[in-house]
Amino acid sequence: MSRMTKAPQGKGHHSVFQSGELGMKWLGLEVLRLEAGESWQGQLKDEEAALVLLSGRCSVSVDGTRYDDIARSDIFTALGTTVYAPRRSKLEVQAEARLELAIAKAPCEVDLQPQRLNPDTVKVISAGMANWRRDVRLLVAPGSPVSSRLIVGETINPPGNWSGIPPHKHDTISDKENILEEFYLFKMKPADGYGVQVLNDDGKDNAFVIVNDDVAILQQGYHPTAAAPGVSVAYLWVLSGDDKAYNITTDPRFAWVAATEAVLKEMKN
Repeated sequence: MSRMTKAPQGKGHHSVFQSGELGMKWLGLEVLRLEAGESWQGQLKDEEAALVLLSGRCSVSVDGTRYDDIARSDIFTALGTTVYAPRRSKLEVQAEARLELAIAKAPCEVDLQPQRLNPDTVKVISAGMANWRRDVRLLVAPGSPVSSRLIVGETINPPGNWSGIPPHKHDTISDKENILEEFYLFKMKPADGYGVQVLNDDGKDNAFVIVNDDVAILQQGYHPTAAAPGVSVAYLWVLSGDDKAYNITTDPRFAWVAATEAVLKEMKN
Protein backbone atom coordinates (compact mmCIF):
# COMPACT_ATOMS: atom_id res chain seq x y z
CA MET A 1 0.00 0.00 0.00
CA SER A 2 1.04 3.63 -0.49
CA ARG A 3 1.66 5.67 2.64
CA MET A 4 3.23 8.80 4.10
CA THR A 5 6.28 8.98 6.35
CA LYS A 6 8.84 11.67 7.25
CA ALA A 7 12.58 12.12 6.95
CA PRO A 8 14.18 12.30 10.43
CA GLN A 9 15.22 15.80 11.46
CA GLY A 10 18.58 17.11 12.68
CA LYS A 11 22.21 16.84 11.67
CA GLY A 12 23.95 13.68 10.56
CA HIS A 13 23.11 10.63 8.50
CA HIS A 14 19.53 9.37 8.68
CA SER A 15 17.84 6.33 7.18
CA VAL A 16 14.29 7.10 6.08
CA PHE A 17 13.70 3.52 4.94
CA GLN A 18 15.72 0.68 3.46
CA SER A 19 14.84 -2.04 0.97
CA GLY A 20 12.72 -4.51 2.92
CA GLU A 21 11.19 -1.81 5.15
CA LEU A 22 7.73 -0.21 4.91
CA GLY A 23 6.82 -2.78 2.28
CA MET A 24 9.48 -1.55 -0.15
CA LYS A 25 11.53 -4.10 -2.12
CA TRP A 26 13.33 -2.03 -4.75
CA LEU A 27 14.09 1.29 -3.05
CA GLY A 28 15.81 2.83 -0.05
CA LEU A 29 16.23 6.46 1.02
CA GLU A 30 18.73 8.16 3.31
CA VAL A 31 19.25 11.85 4.12
CA LEU A 32 22.59 13.42 5.04
CA ARG A 33 22.90 16.82 6.74
CA LEU A 34 26.36 18.17 7.56
CA GLU A 35 27.91 21.43 8.71
CA ALA A 36 30.94 22.96 6.96
CA GLY A 37 34.05 20.91 7.71
CA GLU A 38 32.17 17.74 8.66
CA SER A 39 32.37 14.49 6.71
CA TRP A 40 30.57 11.16 6.42
CA GLN A 41 31.65 7.74 5.16
CA GLY A 42 29.42 4.94 3.99
CA GLN A 43 29.64 1.53 2.31
CA LEU A 44 27.18 0.19 -0.26
CA LYS A 45 26.27 -3.48 -0.31
CA ASP A 46 24.66 -5.09 -3.37
CA GLU A 47 22.92 -1.81 -4.16
CA GLU A 48 23.50 1.17 -6.41
CA ALA A 49 22.99 4.72 -5.20
CA ALA A 50 22.23 8.18 -6.54
CA LEU A 51 23.52 10.98 -4.33
CA VAL A 52 21.53 14.15 -5.05
CA LEU A 53 22.66 17.41 -3.46
CA LEU A 54 19.59 19.34 -2.30
CA SER A 55 21.49 22.36 -0.93
CA GLY A 56 25.00 23.36 0.10
CA ARG A 57 28.50 22.61 -1.16
CA CYS A 58 30.59 19.45 -0.89
CA SER A 59 32.90 16.94 -2.48
CA VAL A 60 31.89 13.31 -2.99
CA SER A 61 34.29 10.38 -3.30
CA VAL A 62 33.30 7.01 -4.77
CA ASP A 63 35.94 4.32 -4.25
CA GLY A 64 38.60 7.02 -4.20
CA THR A 65 37.34 8.88 -7.28
CA ARG A 66 36.74 12.41 -5.97
CA TYR A 67 34.20 14.84 -7.40
CA ASP A 68 34.90 18.37 -6.16
CA ASP A 69 32.94 21.61 -5.97
CA ILE A 70 29.43 20.19 -6.01
CA ALA A 71 27.21 23.12 -5.09
CA ARG A 72 23.56 24.17 -5.05
CA SER A 73 21.70 27.02 -3.40
CA ASP A 74 18.45 25.05 -3.04
CA ILE A 75 16.12 22.80 -5.00
CA PHE A 76 13.85 25.68 -6.03
CA THR A 77 16.39 28.05 -7.59
CA ALA A 78 19.09 25.80 -9.08
CA LEU A 79 19.46 22.53 -10.94
CA GLY A 80 21.20 19.79 -9.02
CA THR A 81 24.29 17.61 -9.37
CA THR A 82 23.89 13.85 -8.99
CA VAL A 83 26.70 11.39 -8.26
CA TYR A 84 25.99 7.81 -9.28
CA ALA A 85 27.73 5.17 -7.14
CA PRO A 86 27.88 1.52 -8.25
CA ARG A 87 27.20 -1.41 -5.96
CA ARG A 88 29.73 -2.16 -3.19
CA SER A 89 31.21 1.33 -3.44
CA LYS A 90 32.87 3.09 -0.54
CA LEU A 91 31.42 6.60 -0.20
CA GLU A 92 32.72 9.75 1.42
CA VAL A 93 31.06 13.17 1.55
CA GLN A 94 32.99 16.21 2.79
CA ALA A 95 30.96 19.35 3.48
CA GLU A 96 32.40 22.70 2.41
CA ALA A 97 29.24 24.50 3.56
CA ARG A 98 26.11 23.40 5.39
CA LEU A 99 24.50 20.79 3.18
CA GLU A 100 21.59 18.47 2.73
CA LEU A 101 21.98 15.47 0.44
CA ALA A 102 19.59 12.66 -0.47
CA ILE A 103 20.88 9.13 -1.08
CA ALA A 104 18.50 6.95 -3.10
CA LYS A 105 19.36 3.25 -3.32
CA ALA A 106 18.19 0.20 -5.25
CA PRO A 107 19.28 -3.45 -5.31
CA CYS A 108 21.80 -4.06 -8.08
CA GLU A 109 23.40 -7.18 -9.61
CA VAL A 110 25.70 -5.57 -12.19
CA ASP A 111 28.92 -3.56 -12.01
CA LEU A 112 28.65 -0.08 -13.52
CA GLN A 113 30.92 2.97 -13.47
CA PRO A 114 30.67 5.89 -11.03
CA GLN A 115 29.57 9.10 -12.71
CA ARG A 116 29.05 12.76 -11.91
CA LEU A 117 25.96 14.19 -13.60
CA ASN A 118 26.23 17.97 -13.72
CA PRO A 119 23.34 20.43 -13.97
CA ASP A 120 23.96 20.89 -17.70
CA THR A 121 22.97 17.23 -18.24
CA VAL A 122 19.56 17.72 -16.57
CA LYS A 123 16.66 17.73 -19.04
CA VAL A 124 13.96 20.19 -17.94
CA ILE A 125 10.41 19.70 -19.26
CA SER A 126 7.53 22.13 -18.85
CA ALA A 127 4.71 19.66 -18.38
CA GLY A 128 0.97 20.30 -18.40
CA MET A 129 -0.98 23.50 -18.91
CA ALA A 130 -2.94 26.05 -16.90
CA ASN A 131 -3.04 25.22 -13.19
CA TRP A 132 -1.53 21.77 -13.73
CA ARG A 133 1.66 23.12 -15.35
CA ARG A 134 4.91 22.18 -13.59
CA ASP A 135 8.61 21.81 -14.30
CA VAL A 136 9.95 18.26 -14.45
CA ARG A 137 13.72 17.71 -14.23
CA LEU A 138 15.19 14.39 -15.37
CA LEU A 139 18.39 13.66 -13.43
CA VAL A 140 18.70 9.96 -14.36
CA ALA A 141 16.09 9.55 -17.07
CA PRO A 142 14.14 6.41 -17.98
CA GLY A 143 16.32 4.39 -20.33
CA SER A 144 19.53 6.01 -19.09
CA PRO A 145 22.56 3.66 -19.12
CA VAL A 146 23.94 5.40 -16.02
CA SER A 147 22.06 3.14 -13.58
CA SER A 148 20.74 -0.40 -13.49
CA ARG A 149 17.39 0.29 -11.83
CA LEU A 150 17.25 3.86 -10.55
CA ILE A 151 15.21 6.53 -12.33
CA VAL A 152 15.67 9.93 -10.66
CA GLY A 153 14.05 13.32 -11.15
CA GLU A 154 12.60 16.41 -9.52
CA THR A 155 9.32 18.26 -9.96
CA ILE A 156 8.60 21.89 -9.09
CA ASN A 157 4.94 22.85 -8.58
CA PRO A 158 4.29 26.61 -8.88
CA PRO A 159 2.00 28.04 -6.18
CA GLY A 160 -1.53 26.68 -6.47
CA ASN A 161 -0.64 24.22 -9.25
CA TRP A 162 -0.99 20.46 -9.53
CA SER A 163 1.46 17.87 -10.79
CA GLY A 164 0.90 14.26 -11.73
CA ILE A 165 -2.01 15.31 -13.93
CA PRO A 166 -3.35 13.23 -15.56
CA PRO A 167 -2.84 10.93 -12.58
CA HIS A 168 -0.85 7.81 -13.42
CA LYS A 169 0.08 4.52 -11.79
CA HIS A 170 2.65 1.77 -12.20
CA ASP A 171 1.57 -1.10 -9.96
CA THR A 172 0.48 -3.82 -12.42
CA ILE A 173 2.19 -5.93 -15.06
CA SER A 174 0.43 -5.64 -18.41
CA ASP A 175 1.22 -4.79 -22.03
CA LYS A 176 0.97 -1.08 -21.08
CA GLU A 177 2.29 -0.99 -17.51
CA ASN A 178 4.98 -2.45 -15.28
CA ILE A 179 5.56 -2.38 -11.53
CA LEU A 180 7.78 0.43 -10.25
CA GLU A 181 8.11 1.51 -6.64
CA GLU A 182 8.50 5.26 -6.10
CA PHE A 183 9.03 7.84 -3.40
CA TYR A 184 8.65 11.63 -3.21
CA LEU A 185 10.79 13.71 -0.82
CA PHE A 186 9.08 17.08 -0.38
CA LYS A 187 10.41 20.62 0.12
CA MET A 188 8.25 23.72 0.61
CA LYS A 189 8.85 27.39 -0.18
CA PRO A 190 8.21 29.10 2.21
CA ALA A 191 9.46 26.38 4.54
CA ASP A 192 6.31 26.51 6.68
CA GLY A 193 4.00 26.13 3.67
CA TYR A 194 2.09 23.01 2.71
CA GLY A 195 0.56 21.09 -0.14
CA VAL A 196 -1.64 18.05 -0.66
CA GLN A 197 -0.69 14.56 -1.75
CA VAL A 198 -3.45 12.27 -3.07
CA LEU A 199 -2.96 8.53 -2.66
CA ASN A 200 -5.29 5.98 -4.21
CA ASP A 201 -5.36 2.52 -2.70
CA ASP A 202 -7.86 -0.14 -3.73
CA GLY A 203 -9.85 2.44 -5.69
CA LYS A 204 -10.26 4.87 -2.79
CA ASP A 205 -8.78 8.39 -2.95
CA ASN A 206 -7.20 9.79 0.22
CA ALA A 207 -5.69 13.26 0.63
CA PHE A 208 -2.78 14.05 2.96
CA VAL A 209 -1.42 17.46 3.95
CA ILE A 210 2.31 17.51 3.12
CA VAL A 211 4.98 19.70 4.70
CA ASN A 212 8.77 20.05 4.51
CA ASP A 213 10.63 16.70 4.61
CA ASP A 214 7.51 14.56 4.29
CA VAL A 215 8.01 11.45 2.16
CA ALA A 216 5.34 9.75 0.08
CA ILE A 217 5.93 6.02 -0.43
CA LEU A 218 4.14 5.05 -3.62
CA GLN A 219 3.42 1.39 -4.23
CA GLN A 220 -0.13 1.37 -5.53
CA GLY A 221 -2.63 3.60 -7.31
CA TYR A 222 -2.69 7.11 -8.72
CA HIS A 223 -0.76 9.85 -6.90
CA PRO A 224 -1.19 13.50 -7.99
CA THR A 225 0.21 16.39 -5.93
CA ALA A 226 -1.04 19.95 -5.31
CA ALA A 227 0.64 23.10 -3.96
CA ALA A 228 -1.34 25.49 -1.78
CA PRO A 229 -1.74 29.07 -3.10
CA GLY A 230 1.38 31.06 -2.28
CA VAL A 231 3.46 27.90 -1.76
CA SER A 232 5.90 26.29 -4.18
CA VAL A 233 6.24 22.53 -3.73
CA ALA A 234 9.36 20.71 -4.88
CA TYR A 235 9.94 17.00 -4.65
CA LEU A 236 12.72 14.60 -5.45
CA TRP A 237 11.21 11.49 -7.00
CA VAL A 238 12.89 8.13 -7.53
CA LEU A 239 11.58 4.94 -9.12
CA SER A 240 12.92 1.40 -9.20
CA GLY A 241 11.63 -2.07 -10.00
CA ASP A 242 12.50 -5.45 -11.40
CA ASP A 243 12.10 -3.94 -14.89
CA LYS A 244 13.42 -0.39 -15.35
CA ALA A 245 11.04 0.39 -18.24
CA TYR A 246 8.83 3.41 -17.48
CA ASN A 247 5.45 2.07 -18.58
CA ILE A 248 2.44 3.68 -16.89
CA THR A 249 -1.34 3.77 -17.02
CA THR A 250 -3.27 7.04 -16.66
CA ASP A 251 -6.50 7.50 -14.73
CA PRO A 252 -9.45 7.18 -17.17
CA ARG A 253 -11.31 9.83 -15.13
CA PHE A 254 -8.79 12.33 -16.54
CA ALA A 255 -8.88 11.23 -20.18
CA TRP A 256 -9.96 14.79 -21.06
CA VAL A 257 -6.57 16.26 -20.12
CA ALA A 258 -4.74 15.44 -23.36
CA ALA A 259 -7.47 16.97 -25.54
CA THR A 260 -7.71 20.05 -23.33
CA GLU A 261 -3.95 20.61 -23.46
CA ALA A 262 -4.05 20.35 -27.26
CA VAL A 263 -6.82 22.99 -27.44
CA LEU A 264 -4.98 25.34 -25.04
CA LYS A 265 -1.76 25.02 -27.04
CA GLU A 266 -3.66 25.76 -30.26
CA MET A 267 -5.24 28.86 -28.66
CA LYS A 268 -1.80 30.12 -27.60
CA ASN A 269 -0.54 29.80 -31.17
